[in-house]
Amino acid sequence: MLLLIYIRNIRRSAHDYPWVHLGVALFGNFAFVVGSLFFLSPTLTRAGTWLFVVASWGMLIGVIGEIMARYEAKQREKEVARVAVEVAAAAERNRAT
Repeated sequence: MLLLIYIRNIRRSAHDYPWVHLGVALFGNFAFVVGSLFFLSPTLTRAGTWLFVVASWGMLIGVIGEIMARYEAKQREKEVARVAVEVAAAAERNRAT
């Protein structure tokens, strides 16, 4: 459920805070490493398992955020290019008259 809320709201903030998604992914990677070390001790196996679960979600959220941020950037580039073409065409029409 939280993932769906995150995806729904990410379009608004993806281009403003791209470092957040990188931070979430970095946390996921760190949790994987710590979870791997926890598997070396039988008493920490359960904590290692939960770190793997949390890390998996962190990685997923980080990747989805990064994809959305890149998609937003590409959409903005297309819009800027479209406006530039319209401005150039209008300037050309003004020169012709």
